Amino acid sequence: MENGYSNVTRTLVHAILKLTAPRRHTTSSQSVCQYIYCQFSLNDQEDLDESCQITTTRLSFYDNGRRHDNSYIVMISQYLQLYIYPIFILTGIIGNSLSCYIMFRNVRRNGYSANLYLTLLAFIDCLFLLGSAIPDWISHISRYAHIKYLSDLCCRLVYWFGHFTTHLSAGLVVSVTVERFIAVRYPLLAPKINTVFHTHVVLLLLITFLFVLDGHVFILVKHFQETVHIISTCHNDTNVQYVRPTIIRCDIADEKNESVWGFVDFAVYALIPFVIILTLNSLIIHRLIHAQRLRQRMSYNKKKFPRHEYEHIHRNISDLSPTSTEKSTYLKRTRSMPVKQPSPKTSRGHSNPQSFHLSVKLSELSTETSLDIKHRSDHLCENSFIGQTTNTNNIRLTILLLFVSFSFLALTLPSVVFNLIVFTTFQSRPRTTTNFSTVARYNLPLYAQLCHAIIRLFMIMNHSINFILYFVVGKRFRRDLKRLCCGC
Repeated sequence: MENGYSNVTRTLVHAILKLTAPRRHTTSSQSVCQYIYCQFSLNDQEDLDESCQITTTRLSFYDNGRRHDNSYIVMISQYLQLYIYPIFILTGIIGNSLSCYIMFRNVRRNGYSANLYLTLLAFIDCLFLLGSAIPDWISHISRYAHIKYLSDLCCRLVYWFGHFTTHLSAGLVVSVTVERFIAVRYPLLAPKINTVFHTHVVLLLLITFLFVLDGHVFILVKHFQETVHIISTCHNDTNVQYVRPTIIRCDIADEKNESVWGFVDFAVYALIPFVIILTLNSLIIHRLIHAQRLRQRMSYNKKKFPRHEYEHIHRNISDLSPTSTEKSTYLKRTRSMPVKQPSPKTSRGHSNPQSFHLSVKLSELSTETSLDIKHRSDHLCENSFIGQTTNTNNIRLTILLLFVSFSFLALTLPSVVFNLIVFTTFQSRPRTTTNFSTVARYNLPLYAQLCHAIIRLFMIMNHSINFILYFVVGKRFRRDLKRLCCGC
């Protein structure tokens, strides 16, 4: 160590080395170099040994090859954060602004509840990019240029805003998936359920719930400074380096609350929406395939029987059966006829042929009427289901929303997997995806930090890509965008 270190510093370093010696000398930690990362709490009841984390490496701390590999990983992470992030942020802000305007016009024009969900989704995604993604990108240019480091109030507001917008965006994708499931699965009830009024009620309940849920952040999050101790030791403690940086943090100070909130954020943003969207999309696709088969079967029947022949058969069947007027007249006549008591002779032998013929005819008439009503009812329900689920506009809207929900699944799945791997492999608490600056603080490997940079990129893409999906899949959206840009 350098001669300039004070005796207090020397004593502290030796104490940390002695404190971590049992773990550093285990078989699983045997290596040429070790990195000790310590953060001591003022609480005397806390286990000091658990406040230090150890990272090992087989190469020397000063090895050029190792430093080259580390610098390569760091360079990739910085390249993504400095140059790739702003491309998607800028694209997302412009695209979401156009999407919000076009969808809002569609809501006023046709009143579809799905368009109302998509309007608010584009607006919330735009707010996330402006209020969370841009400040986060600026912080990669200058560590303390982030607005959340200005004051305690800014820290709480930025932290809450980032979580609220991401949770609301996920909730809107789930809501629009449920709306589409009702429209496809229950086409006769959908016009009564999927109304603009009901959509307003659902949105109000969703926003209120998430506002209350994320409101705990104002109490849990703090703006504070902490001093950490980082020691690198190589070759059996013969070469030791020590630094003590002061870090400004905007985070949940209490570790227990941080662990609980990490699970809540993981469940609300990724896990619960992932399960709901995957299940409902599977049911929607199954229902669409079933409707397509019914339509193909009806088309085959129409081709098999020509139109004039089909109408001729239907006319003959109608002529053979009595009309509703004839049926009612006949029933009135039979009801008005006096009932005669059978004579003893007829009661012992065969009944009166006239009354027997009358009862048989009444029975046949009743059977034909019930079968005709049942057949017409089934035919009407089947035609209504096919008409609702195979309507061109309905199919296009359903396919568009399937793309939106599946893109959400694809871009949030890495976050789900990464949180599970970090929790199980590194025995660390799950990190909030929107505030993952604590990765380095817990001294995770560099490749884990690179994975987080990629996951954060996927998260920004999730809030930026919907405009591209609308443009590629939505024919009406392209037409409205052309009218908006060209004025035609």
